[in-house]
Amino acid sequence: MLASDCNNRLYIRESFAWRTKMTGFADRLDVFLRVVAGGSFSAAGRDMNMQASSISRQIDMLEGELGVELFYRSTRRLALTSAGETLCHRARQVLGQLEETRSIVAAMANEPQGWLMISAPVCFGQRHVVPLVPVYLERFPKVHLELSLEDRAVNPLEDGIDLAVRIGKLQDSALLVTKLAITESVVCAAPSYLQRHGVPAVPADLVHHACLTTPKPMKAGMWHFGETSSEDRLEVSGRFVCGDMDGLLASAIAGLGIIHLQTWLVAEPLRDGRLVRLFPTILPRPDGSGIYALRPPGALTMKVKGMVDLLKARMIALSE
Repeated sequence: MLASDCNNRLYIRESFAWRTKMTGFADRLDVFLRVVAGGSFSAAGRDMNMQASSISRQIDMLEGELGVELFYRSTRRLALTSAGETLCHRARQVLGQLEETRSIVAAMANEPQGWLMISAPVCFGQRHVVPLVPVYLERFPKVHLELSLEDRAVNPLEDGIDLAVRIGKLQDSALLVTKLAITESVVCAAPSYLQRHGVPAVPADLVHHACLTTPKPMKAGMWHFGETSSEDRLEVSGRFVCGDMDGLLASAIAGLGIIHLQTWLVAEPLRDGRLVRLFPTILPRPDGSGIYALRPPGALTMKVKGMVDLLKARMIALSE
């Protein structure tokens, strides 16, 4: 057995014993203050629905723990000793702070507060997370939000992230996952391009058109349609390539060619007519990927759930 294991176990035992002792001590402080307020053991017993003898035993235990007498006892009344007066003053402060702490923490379950740390891919975050921020902050006025936009796969456990949006296929992990949407790709082009070059009737016609892709090492020149058979693969090309999704989208809107992108990226220009969807009855091949919200293990807090709900609603609206 490692020394560190022994130390950890010793710490756990000592910590448990300390918490148990302090819990009983706090209870006895409460009894003590009730005796002071009521002026007698019997009055405190009535207040706490306990026998006067039980109250007396609690005070005896408290005096034994502290090594001092807290009351001058007589047949007619109780009076605080100087140690009792000091304890009374301090106990009111301590128990008041404990109750205040309990109230503050309990209120957080009903009214979220603190920081919410979110991570999302750059393009997705700009389009679909940033627009939700004003809505979220208005809904949760005591929450502060930090949004990190980066295309690397962050690890919420290691990076201190409360909620991470990820697009694609997920690897097994200890993270908790909420599926926001199934990713679907569409082929589209600007009306100006289609007016100049004509509308391709079937995917095979794309070999005669300018298709906008990312550089070849990213294998974006191979587009898939329909089922998963190799016959549905189509290699496309064009005179312009760009390694940035926003760059491809802007190029397509400018009429440079035809693009093959996911719906979350092109939904707005399709809706306002800057782009036109091609082959609406032929879906690009599904690859089993999706848009996910990932979070560390633990209870789903209201402030995290609030953002997840907004993201899910936005993804549903995109598909309508």
